[in-house]
Amino acid sequence: MTKQAEKQNIVQVKTALADKYIRLARTRRSKPARATLLRHAERFRSQAANAANK
Repeated sequence: MTKQAEKQNIVQVKTALADKYIRLARTRRSKPARATLLRHAERFRSQAANAANK
């Protein structure tokens, strides 16, 4: 796998994980659980953006 393909794969995986945590957050009723899941999603989005810029 080339470095470019590897970077692209990392961005796709991190974005998919962020989407997953947003979906999970929508189904939670408690505010603390929802906030935790949204924090995870934001962290994965940030990681994807950092990987894309490098």
